[in-house]
Amino acid sequence: MTKDLIRKYIWLIDHIQKEGMEGVTYADIAQRWKEYTGTPYAKRSFHNHINAVYELFGIEIKCLKGKNLNRYYISDNSDFKDISGFKNWLLDAMSLSCALEVKEPLKKRILLEEVPSGRENLTDILEAMGNGKTLTFTYKAFWMDGDKESTFYNVEPYALKMFKRRWYLLAKYGDGPLKTYALDRMSNIDEEFNNFTPPEDFDAEEFFSTCFGIISDQKVEPEIIYLKVDDFQAKYLRSLPLHHSQKEVERTNDYTVFSYYLRPSFDFVQEILHHGETMEVLKPESLRAEVARIARVMAERNS
Repeated sequence: MTKDLIRKYIWLIDHIQKEGMEGVTYADIAQRWKEYTGTPYAKRSFHNHINAVYELFGIEIKCLKGKNLNRYYISDNSDFKDISGFKNWLLDAMSLSCALEVKEPLKKRILLEEVPSGRENLTDILEAMGNGKTLTFTYKAFWMDGDKESTFYNVEPYALKMFKRRWYLLAKYGDGPLKTYALDRMSNIDEEFNNFTPPEDFDAEEFFSTCFGIISDQKVEPEIIYLKVDDFQAKYLRSLPLHHSQKEVERTNDYTVFSYYLRPSFDFVQEILHHGETMEVLKPESLRAEVARIARVMAERNS
């Protein structure tokens, strides 16, 4: 599938989605298309694109028939709540790319966060996963000394996840448990001849459902966590929750208490510390004590 075709699909989704459930006529779309591309939008191509959008993204564009005009809209899905996170991310990325191609001067005024993961590594892993093959690579974790040799792995690739601007591979090495590997720490990636298909009952979203980030230590049991957040910071958490399990259990003019159900792993502790004095752990006591311990060490080192 060419980049040009994907660009057209994204354009069509954007222009129908922003009209909401009222929809838009084919004549209006065709006119905007001509302004965008400088070429006519044949009705046959329009319907072919509608079918392709459904096959590629699972977005169904329906036709609301009227006495004089038919109007097209995105079915039950105008805010894309039913689209997977990956497809939403892809749509956002492609929409920005399309917009910048039209408005070339804006490129220097759009600043994005750098993702250190190598693009080549991501492509190689996706190809292996798509072909149902195992992977080999050498890996040098962050904790390894500069002169220490990398470790060689032959793994079964289960899933990919992005977290904190880094891509991670969830994979199984030998008889060990599923582990995550940062793509930017990999080198010499190669697709093997051995076939591999994840178990039918494996669900990547379910696997990470009680994880804050990418640490999936099954020895750490998930539990209910209560965080007391000041009123200013609570506004941000309502618009962008820390975790999908976030619930608002108490709200006052000064603070809000949120509950979470997850594993209190190292990356979650780091997130709490990141919010500083705006956030307090109420329960469980073990997590509260751990955050307090780290805060004391920080205070001593900076006193």
